[in-house]
Amino acid sequence: MATTPPLLAETAAARALREDVVLSTGNTALWRYPAQQPSRGTILFIHGYRGNHHGLEAIAGALPDFDVLIPDLPGFGLSAPFKHRHSIVAYTGWLTELVAKLQLQDAIILGHSFGTIITAAAAAKGLANRLVLVNPVSSFKRTGVEQTLKQLTDIYYGVGGALPEKGGNYILKNPVFVRLMSEVLTKTKNKKLRNWIHQQHNSNFSEFAERRVALEGYLASTSRSVAAYAPKIQNDVLLIVGELDDITKLADQQRVLRLFPNAQFEIIRGVGHLIHYETPSQAANLVREFALTDD
Repeated sequence: MATTPPLLAETAAARALREDVVLSTGNTALWRYPAQQPSRGTILFIHGYRGNHHGLEAIAGALPDFDVLIPDLPGFGLSAPFKHRHSIVAYTGWLTELVAKLQLQDAIILGHSFGTIITAAAAAKGLANRLVLVNPVSSFKRTGVEQTLKQLTDIYYGVGGALPEKGGNYILKNPVFVRLMSEVLTKTKNKKLRNWIHQQHNSNFSEFAERRVALEGYLASTSRSVAAYAPKIQNDVLLIVGELDDITKLADQQRVLRLFPNAQFEIIRGVGHLIHYETPSQAANLVREFALTDD
């Protein structure tokens, strides 16, 4: 079996089957990754802000014994944007409807980054699925480097929103910003892996339908955290966090753990916010163990 992240992503892409799911919010583009051996269950992946289904394919490639489904979030990739604001409430309603439409009540839902906020919000509203939250956005008050990064990003999106549409899109999709973001978040010293991660971000990080999707999505991703929903979530939850995450410090992840009634906690050392790119095999092994706990 392939083991490097690029090869894992390639093996997943080779088994992917595209379909369109028509919901009240519009068309959702979804990819199915059928199990390559007797299936041990189904997992629905929810990707992060400004990403698309490709970002989580390496984890899917490391789970050949599961049926994996990855939609593009509305407004990103090939999924239609909402006609209204791209808010946490809107994404929560979308996820709840998607689970019902595809009859995925027994599936595990795995969210990454912004996807963890959407998943947690849906669970707090009654979605009963077991959850895996990878690099959850669980920040309390930001300080130090976290606060500096947040302030710089706020300025970037402020400029992108203030300019006329064409100029704003140029700023928001500028490859220099995308590369800077990628350099900051990537922790591996492996040159080949770093280059692959940068290529992934360059290819997929600007696939949003229109400028308002990026601006509204950014506001949604920074207006709430998993901590706001954790106390109301009765579901079984697995938190997988990166030791060096720049978005949420490890101490804050450990703090939010105590807010969940039923949560497990796993740390992957030497990695930050890009577990899905840098250590997908380790993440997949933790997901598999969690999924099979009741077997």
